[in-house]
Amino acid sequence: MSCRAFCRWLSLLCFLLLVLAGPAGASQVKVMLWHSLDERTGAPEFEQICKDFNDTHPHIQLEVQYAGSYGKALEKMQVAWAGGVAPNIAMLEQTRNTIFYYFGGLLKLDDFINGLNGIDLNDFSQSMLGSVTYDGSIYGLPYNTSTPLIYYNKDLFMLSGLAPVAPKTWNEILEFSRKIAKDKDGDGRTDVFGIDFYAWGWLFEAWIGQNGARVLNDSLTAFTLNSPEAVEAMQFTQDLVHKYNVAYYAGESGYNLFWTNRLAMGERSTASLADNISKSQGLFDMGVAPLACNKECYAPIGGGNLVLFNTGSDAQKEAAWEVLKFITSTEQLARFSASTGYMAARRSSFNHPILRECFATEPRYRATYEQMEVAYSRPKVPFWNSTMAPELEKFYKLQFSQNGNVKQGLDEIARLGNIALAEWKTSLTDK
Repeated sequence: MSCRAFCRWLSLLCFLLLVLAGPAGASQVKVMLWHSLDERTGAPEFEQICKDFNDTHPHIQLEVQYAGSYGKALEKMQVAWAGGVAPNIAMLEQTRNTIFYYFGGLLKLDDFINGLNGIDLNDFSQSMLGSVTYDGSIYGLPYNTSTPLIYYNKDLFMLSGLAPVAPKTWNEILEFSRKIAKDKDGDGRTDVFGIDFYAWGWLFEAWIGQNGARVLNDSLTAFTLNSPEAVEAMQFTQDLVHKYNVAYYAGESGYNLFWTNRLAMGERSTASLADNISKSQGLFDMGVAPLACNKECYAPIGGGNLVLFNTGSDAQKEAAWEVLKFITSTEQLARFSASTGYMAARRSSFNHPILRECFATEPRYRATYEQMEVAYSRPKVPFWNSTMAPELEKFYKLQFSQNGNVKQGLDEIARLGNIALAEWKTSLTDK
């Protein structure tokens, strides 16, 4: 039998099996998916993609539920997993995959990927896959991934005598900010700012990474976020606020200042791209660019991935893989990316007509892809959000609100982190 004849026979067999299965409702496999997208970050388009899956896969009933923000979704999933009622598919923020991996909650995808109904991993961004790779195996696929970008007010640049081009280096951030910052009412305080800082999260990783530092060493045996390079990076950002008086800080972002022409630059997620483009219309000409570099270029990978929980029957696991494969296909990733600004993880999606048209009509959508080669996974320790993130928030207050000693602050975070790291390593050994 020729290859073509075999394919026709196989297609006919699949059709007959579907017909013999009877009405869709009588043999449907139910799959539950939890996500963390809201109206501003792609929920309508994502839910439509899921509806399209149901319309074209009558043997599977996909139920979609909003689980809350990344943090609230994590809490909900932990309770669900402990209670034996976890969803089949979940959207997890980059630093939250690790918790479930080490507790055995995630389903290894290698057999699905390499099976007859598999996919070509070479089509995916390898840096994005790094976030869902543990001990050489894949435990999820990138979906609503992002990097921080510089959003900037071109009008404010030109009013300050600058070309409407984003800074490419730290020196240019300082140079541009000094020209932009102004005390308009003469009270001795800056009220128009070059750039802003808000509670340290992934941008901490971006700034120290651009200066050649890393949060952890490669072997995950020590926190290195207090290295001389990291201290230098944090001292520079502190100086932008307190020495040069050109940066805004208030514990939250300066978005309100940005929309009222009092903030020239802000580092925000590409997930905000579609929303920011819409908001800026009629206010000012908004530019979008990759992050600036210093000793190197560095952009942390944010957003989320889709994982399969190790739960349900074999039929549900197969069906969940079918859902995941559809949602992360070339066309569907291009479609979701074009409507939101999130990054499409497949190279083939870049050449899909949907994204090609998007890039042609709105070139600002390209900015995040310009730093894909310098995009890095976020810390992969299960206590990052419970232990380290709160300490970085405290450090932000020390650094900016109190104008405190940056080195002492980072040394303390590293000390606490290494204690937590040792306890975690011990717990793994004891299992």
